[in-house]
Amino acid sequence: MRTALVVGLVALAAACDTDWLGLGQGRGSSADSRTAVVVGRPSDAISLDPARPTDNESAEVIEQVFETLVRYHPGTTDLEPALAVRWTSDDSGTIWTFHLRDGVRFHDGTRFDADAVVFSFERQRDPRHPHHTGLFSYWENAFRNIVRVEKVDDLTVRFHITSRYAPFLANMTMFPVSIVSPAAMARLGDGFAEQPVGTGPLRLERWDRGDRIVLVRFKDYWGPPSTIDRLVFEVVPDARQRLVALESGAIDMAVAILPEELQFVDLHPGLTLYRPPTNNVTYLAMNCLRPPFDDVRVRQAVNLAINKQPIVRLAYQGLAIPAHGPLPPTQWGHAAGLDAAGYEPARARALLAAAVADGRLALERTYTLYAPSTPRPYLPNPEQVTRVLQSNLAAVGLRTQVVLQPFDLHNDDTEHGRHELALAGWVGDNGDPDNYLFLLFDKDNTVPGVARNLAFYRDDGVSRLLREAQAVEDRGAREALYVEVQRRLAADAPWAPLAHSQVAIAASDELQDVVINASGHVVYTGLRRVRP
Repeated sequence: MRTALVVGLVALAAACDTDWLGLGQGRGSSADSRTAVVVGRPSDAISLDPARPTDNESAEVIEQVFETLVRYHPGTTDLEPALAVRWTSDDSGTIWTFHLRDGVRFHDGTRFDADAVVFSFERQRDPRHPHHTGLFSYWENAFRNIVRVEKVDDLTVRFHITSRYAPFLANMTMFPVSIVSPAAMARLGDGFAEQPVGTGPLRLERWDRGDRIVLVRFKDYWGPPSTIDRLVFEVVPDARQRLVALESGAIDMAVAILPEELQFVDLHPGLTLYRPPTNNVTYLAMNCLRPPFDDVRVRQAVNLAINKQPIVRLAYQGLAIPAHGPLPPTQWGHAAGLDAAGYEPARARALLAAAVADGRLALERTYTLYAPSTPRPYLPNPEQVTRVLQSNLAAVGLRTQVVLQPFDLHNDDTEHGRHELALAGWVGDNGDPDNYLFLLFDKDNTVPGVARNLAFYRDDGVSRLLREAQAVEDRGAREALYVEVQRRLAADAPWAPLAHSQVAIAASDELQDVVINASGHVVYTGLRRVRP
């Protein structure tokens, strides 16, 4: 079987023009290519303004171009200085002071200072700010406790937050609060999203929408220079074609490979398969604001109707584990054994019959099931998972109409709550469970257009516990609160948790020092190319 696959891929590669990516070179065809890395991925970025997008493709580029005040040491969840060299908080935990790194320049040559930090935060926080336009996807969900950011002096800023907030530093590592060039934003306006200017080790050279993003080394970077001169993100929608391009040398790294092809990569003598620890969840959200999913019996029935084993075995080819709650087992705060919902279609039908008898459910209706057509890090084969869900629900009497569309459209519809059912997922932005539980279940994170709580689940008790956990510094006490949150979520069933998938990244053996961060992204600026 492996021999047949290799022969087929080689034949297909031979039939392709080696310059099909339009770079004018293969992996080893010129001297310049020795310091270039080309990454094949299924879709393009949506926006490169850090404050706007939520998609993985945008975030991955933003992390190269921009920097935050605090970051994680590569490959760990240990905090370290970035654009801030040190920080302190007062006894109340509501005032944080950051001392900034001196001598840092933006890609446009302007100086990084306290004014740039204040600008980057206040344009999201203050509706009166001249650049407070459109939607800021994370602010209302993760940063709304910031009430003011002020300049103390050129290299010192002070944050005022509403109350003690344990995840504060973890959230400060997240890409939406990257520091942007005020001068560039003033010059470009909304065009900044396509011509971003940050302080990162790589700067944007060009963006051909729907095709490629080209980044180049920033020669005046304050820290250790990038080990690569050029980083190219190529849009290669077809999974098989990404694998062909990788084997032929047209690209150096491929993401979102079909699970059934991972064994080929694993066995290939010139390729390496990287499998970082699971830090994601795939789930079916039920819109609790839309009947009949406002009835807990219907939501429980949906959970009981879904057979997760075929999903894990077929759609993920075993490279996932069934999810029994929102937190992956690798995340601290994960509570095991709270989900009593197994695959029990007979019990599901009984719950639905009770809802019909009470006039809360009409089985003659067809309900919308929204799903992305674009592969995601947590969902390599979204259509196959969707069809399994549709079949499982039909078996207990729930008819669904699938709305399958590209991720950007899917994301817009679900954030506005246009769905009744939605296949979705989440990749952790940092190492704190608040990044899952608060973002995805707090009652206030249901603002249409920026909603992260796609179940539109609003429970006062759960939200109270989540806020209490944010105010507690002791990790053991926080864990106890998160266990209680997960217990309540298991009973209320706003989701049907499906899987925690193993993210797989395939790369040429010529690439060395491949490090993957907490969000599953490669630390590209530390890569080395080694010739055999």
